[in-house]
Amino acid sequence: IPRTFSFEFLAGLSQKPALIRNVAVVGQLHHGKTSLMDRLVEATHEMNWDDSKEMRYTDTRRDELERKISLKATPMSLVMEDSRGKSYLLNIMDTPGHPNFWDEAVAAMRVSEGIVLVVDVVEGLLMNTEKALHFAGKEGLDIVVVLNKMDRLV
Repeated sequence: IPRTFSFEFLAGLSQKPALIRNVAVVGQLHHGKTSLMDRLVEATHEMNWDDSKEMRYTDTRRDELERKISLKATPMSLVMEDSRGKSYLLNIMDTPGHPNFWDEAVAAMRVSEGIVLVVDVVEGLLMNTEKALHFAGKEGLDIVVVLNKMDRLV
């Protein structure tokens, strides 16, 4: 069951470094990084979501909304619980997947402890995906792989 936490609770967690995780969501263009961020927001906030409207929480610039791509890395802080119910403050950076904006992904990875690598299962590992894996390995970052768009296999 999703839970919503107060801003005061989130602020309290920010004072406890052992309970903070900094993560960059990286991958190729259109592999679903921003969609993953949107689902995390919906899972952590109790609201009546309007499924008929497309919400992109981390694409806040007008040109991003018009082009339907992320151009800048965008941070978001969420409170999430582990399987034992312990709360953590997750500072998550949604990064652009277009090769022209690779510097945004690198900057996000430099301030992160790990990455969530989003991979479209049909397209597989492409140039930015491989670059992200190589960079994360070189920096010693933890890597979590999310296989996305499984419905495209059917």
